[in-house]
Amino acid sequence: MHKILIGKKAVKFLSKLDPKSYRIVSDAINKLAYLQTLKNLDIKALKGKFENMVRLRVGSRRILFTVDELKKEIKIWIIEDRGDVY
Repeated sequence: MHKILIGKKAVKFLSKLDPKSYRIVSDAINKLAYLQTLKNLDIKALKGKFENMVRLRVGSRRILFTVDELKKEIKIWIIEDRGDVY
């Protein structure tokens, strides 16, 4: 199980969500803690300026994060709508 760390920009986006959207996104974030055992999440490694990051697709939103296997940590950097993140 990984520890989840959330950056300031991601927290700011989460604070603006309505309760239903917040629950959907937070449930997806909680599932990330079990990254090795879950295969049904839409996760993809990114290229270009986000080369070291991985994205999780949750509906029309994208969660960009990095994984540190040595520390067993997942750092969530950005949560944005699809058109705004890339």
